[in-house]
Amino acid sequence: MRPRSSIFGASLDRSLPWLKQLAVAVLCLCVLTSCLEKLKEFLPKPPPPAPPPPVEAPLTAEEEKLQQALENGKMFSADGSEIEVPKAELFELNKSALVSIMCYHDFAEKPSRSDMVITATTFRTQMQALKDAKIPVIPLADVLAWKKGEKNIPEESVVITMDDGWLGVHEYCFPILKEFNYPFTVYLYKNYVNRGGRSLTLDQIREMMKYGAELGSHSVSHQALTARHGKTDEQYRKWLEVEIVESKKFLEETFGVPCRTFAYPYGNKSDEIAQMCLDAGYEAAVTVNPQKTTWDTPNGKLPRFVQIGDKDVNFRLATNFRGGGGNIADSKFLRTDEVDEHGNKLVTLRPEPGTTITDRRPLIEANLARVGPVLPESLALRVSGFGLVPVEFDPTTQTVRFRVPQMLRLEECTAQLSFRRATADKAEVLSWKFKVDQATAYQPTAGSAAATTPPPPAPKA
Repeated sequence: MRPRSSIFGASLDRSLPWLKQLAVAVLCLCVLTSCLEKLKEFLPKPPPPAPPPPVEAPLTAEEEKLQQALENGKMFSADGSEIEVPKAELFELNKSALVSIMCYHDFAEKPSRSDMVITATTFRTQMQALKDAKIPVIPLADVLAWKKGEKNIPEESVVITMDDGWLGVHEYCFPILKEFNYPFTVYLYKNYVNRGGRSLTLDQIREMMKYGAELGSHSVSHQALTARHGKTDEQYRKWLEVEIVESKKFLEETFGVPCRTFAYPYGNKSDEIAQMCLDAGYEAAVTVNPQKTTWDTPNGKLPRFVQIGDKDVNFRLATNFRGGGGNIADSKFLRTDEVDEHGNKLVTLRPEPGTTITDRRPLIEANLARVGPVLPESLALRVSGFGLVPVEFDPTTQTVRFRVPQMLRLEECTAQLSFRRATADKAEVLSWKFKVDQATAYQPTAGSAAATTPPPPAPKA
């Protein structure tokens, strides 16, 4: 019989390889576990758990009622009626409009013996009258578009045009039109463009074009187109073509704009000449017949009201529309130098027209004693920079007064007084202009200068 120790030793010898393998396996497991722990540090973290959904507050009684109404499918179901789709509004041309095309020539500061010259004061009075009567001033291009059926224009409107190209257009008329923001057309003839003297220069014409002025042709030489002067039929035809076609070509090449209208010199025309203008590419041609333009007026014979000096007869006719402008048509423009049968001035004005003052808060005054009794309620005074102003009226002396409340900042000021005599049925408009010497106004008077000037230093002993 073997001893127990030998039996245990033999058993241990047989188990030793297995124990070694088990130890190696345990060691590998530990190493692997350690590596996995390290690896977790580099792996992305799982997202945090979503917050529990909010618990909605119970609906109020009003909310329950609204919820039930919204869940009612019948509320949003079609009622079986056909949905009406709005139709595009069709353009309808207003063929009943009336247009007065005004024709001016030259402008000056003082009255002239020529009926073709209007003073700047009278012209500004007319423009103010248009504004006060709310009569629209539109460009001639709008009239052409209207006659082609492309657009509508106001029921009653005015177009302003000037013929020839006098320097006074730029010097006196243009600033007034800019002040009122009125469009206009200038008709130029080739032989009087940039020719010195009193003709408009190219720069002046371009300046007015930047403002929006339209250019029209007034022929090449400004001769009456109906005068043949001994020319044969062929010579006359060729001469007309030069006057009509070459003037258009000159303006378009010189100023780079289309020349779409023609003004007959002196208004002289014939059916043949009118057709030649349209055949040459002009959309319309204007005359000097004092009538209003309608939709069916022939494009080759658009009438115009010619302004005659400072007389207002044609201006009143032009602005006497069937439904408006009565306050202009029924008004008379009174000249500041108008006299009575004894040679005395009808109206005494202060400041005097055309003078230069140094008082920047002047008293504006008009004595109407020689005019006769006037209706106080008819008095209306407008002053540049202030518009319609309140006036004091002395019925004993028939004097209208207004003290300017603030310093005048304009170098030139216009006053316009409207009134009606007690014995007349028409209003009268009186307008005058004066200048303000701003430089002198800022200088101290002699007395104040002496008071503010320090005395000279005493002589040294």
